[in-house]
Amino acid sequence: MTDETDWPPLIQKHLDGQTSEVEAASLSEQIVSDAAVRSDYLKAAQIHGALSDETMGLDLETIPFPQPEATKERGRSLFAMPQQLAAAVVAGAFVGLLGIGVVWAVNFPRSEASFIAIANGDFQSVSGPVATGFPHQFGYWSGNPADVVLEPDGNQSLRFLETGNVMGEPGGGATNCSVFQLVDLTSLQHQLGVDRSESQIALELSAQFRREAAPNDADLPKLEAGVRIFLFQGKPEFVSSNWPNVLRDADALGKQSIRLAPGDEASTISASCLLNPDVTFALIAVSANTRAGGTTPIPLGGYFVDDIQLTAIKQPNLPVRFVK
Repeated sequence: MTDETDWPPLIQKHLDGQTSEVEAASLSEQIVSDAAVRSDYLKAAQIHGALSDETMGLDLETIPFPQPEATKERGRSLFAMPQQLAAAVVAGAFVGLLGIGVVWAVNFPRSEASFIAIANGDFQSVSGPVATGFPHQFGYWSGNPADVVLEPDGNQSLRFLETGNVMGEPGGGATNCSVFQLVDLTSLQHQLGVDRSESQIALELSAQFRREAAPNDADLPKLEAGVRIFLFQGKPEFVSSNWPNVLRDADALGKQSIRLAPGDEASTISASCLLNPDVTFALIAVSANTRAGGTTPIPLGGYFVDDIQLTAIKQPNLPVRFVK
C-alpha cells in the first residue's frame, strides 16, 4: 500500500469482508493516522450497517465498543469484523489522547438550542390512519400501517399498527413499523450562516414512547421502539425514489432505541448527528421494531409515540491544546 491508495473503495471492500490481512492492516494504520480516512470509515461502517438490514435501513446500530464473549471463533482476524475495527479505532484514539494529554478550556461557552418546525410532531392536528408508503414531499407523516388515536385524557398520539415493507416490495422485509417525515432545512441553513469556523451544529431528534398490553405481546419478546435521523443534500425526490440504497449518499445519520415492557412508564429518547453547511433536508423516522427476520406483516397495536421534536444545537468549538 502507498500514500496514493484510493481509500474509500478499500473501506467498502473491507466492510464487505473481502480485504486480505495485508490490506486490513494497512487500512487500520491509515485510520489511526489520518482523521479524514477515520471519518470516512466510521460513516461508511454506519451506513453499511443500515444497508445490511432488509427492513429498509432502520436497524442501524451505534458502533459499540467490543464486549466480552463466552466463546470466540478460532482463527478470526483482528480486523475480521468492520464494527470491531471501528470500535478499536475509537478506543485507540482515546487511549492516544490520554497518552499525550489534553487540556480543555475551563470556562465552557454556552450552547444555543432552537426548535425546528416539523409537521404534527404532537399529532394534535391530525387523526385517523397515516398515509402508507414512503413520503415524497415535505411536511407529512407516511410509512407503514399506523394511526393517530385520541386518548382518554384528550391527548392524541401515533399508534404503530403493523410491520411492513414501506416500499411495497414483494417479499421484502417486514420486521418493523416505521413512520417517516421529510424536513426542509434550507431556511435553517440560511439562518445559521455560511461561516461556522467557531461553532458546530447538531440536530437532535427526540420522541416519547409508551407501550400498552397487546394480544400478541408474548410473541414479541424483542419488540422495541426507536428514532432515526438521516441528513441529505439535494432534493427529497431522490431519496423517495431510491430508498434504501440512497443511504449510501447520506451525509450523516443517528439512531437510538428503547425496549419497554407493557405498562412501563413512558420514556423519551433522542438521537443526534452533526449538520454540515451543504445539507438541505432531513429524513426523520419513528418506529416499532420486532428485531426478528421475516416478510409477513405482524400486528402490533401496543406501542405509541408522541411529542416528536427536532432541535438544532449550536455548540461553540472548544479550544483544545495538546501537551506532552
